[in-house]
Amino acid sequence: MKIQQLVSYLDELLAVNDFRDVSYNGLQVAGSSEVQKIVTACSASLEAIDEAVELGADTLLVHHGLFWRGADPRLVGNYYQRVKSLIEGKLNLVAYHLPMDAHMKWGNNAYLAHILGCDKLDYIVPSDKTSIAMRAQLLEPLTVDEIVAALCHRLDTKVTVLGNITEDMMIDDLAICSGSGSSVLDNNKCPTFQALVTGDVNEQTYHMAVETGTVVFVVGHHASEQEAMNLLGAHLAEQFGLEHFATHFAYEKNVASYTMGAGNNIVLEPDEA
Repeated sequence: MKIQQLVSYLDELLAVNDFRDVSYNGLQVAGSSEVQKIVTACSASLEAIDEAVELGADTLLVHHGLFWRGADPRLVGNYYQRVKSLIEGKLNLVAYHLPMDAHMKWGNNAYLAHILGCDKLDYIVPSDKTSIAMRAQLLEPLTVDEIVAALCHRLDTKVTVLGNITEDMMIDDLAICSGSGSSVLDNNKCPTFQALVTGDVNEQTYHMAVETGTVVFVVGHHASEQEAMNLLGAHLAEQFGLEHFATHFAYEKNVASYTMGAGNNIVLEPDEA
C-alpha cells in the first residue's frame, strides 16, 4: 500500500483532527512511497530507528515523534543523527501522540485498563476524548500487590507506589493516564477515584497521594506507552497484509538504582545487584 493510504487510515482511525496537540501527528519524515514492513516503537530514538533499518522496514510507527510545536527545530547533534538514519534508510516516520493516548480501543490508557481487567471504561471527563485520561472499574477488587504484579508482568517494568498503603487495602476504582499523567491527581484536590496508574509523576504527586488517600502506581513513561503501539501495528498488519515487527525496550526496568549502604557506601539496590 502507499504511505499516504496508511497515514490517511490512521488519521481517521485515531480521529486526529479532534485533538489540539503539540505533536505533528501523521507523517513526519518521508521515506519509501510503498509500505510493506512496519516497525512499531514508543519513541523515535536512534536505537528504534536503527533497529527498523536493520530489519529492512520501510515505516517506523511511534507515539513520540521528532517534531513538536514550540520545540527547537534545528537538526543538530543527536537529532541530526536520527533524521540522517531515517533518510539514508528510506524509512517513513509516522507519529501519533494524544490521539494514541485517548483511543478507546487501541490507545495507551485503554491498554493499561485491559491488562488490569477493567470494564466500564470512560474518559475522566465523561464522553470527552480530549480529556485524554480515563476512569475505569476493575472487574473485581484487587490488592496493591496484585495490581503491581500485573503491571510488572505485562509491561516488563518496575513499579513505584505512592501513598499510604495497608495490607488489606482493596482497589476497584482507577484513573488511568499513561506518560506524564500525574496532573490527573496533582490538579484534583478532591479526587473521587481510589488509585491512579501513570507513567511518571511530579514532586507534588507524593503529597497529593498521601493527603487525599489516593494510591499512585508509577510504571515508567516509556513502559506505559509501548505495548499499545505494538498492538496497533499488529492490527495494521492484519488489516492490510503487511509485515510487522514489535520492538520492546525495557528502559525503566534496566536503569541502575543506587542507595546508601552500610558504612556510607554507595551500593546497587538489591534487585539490581
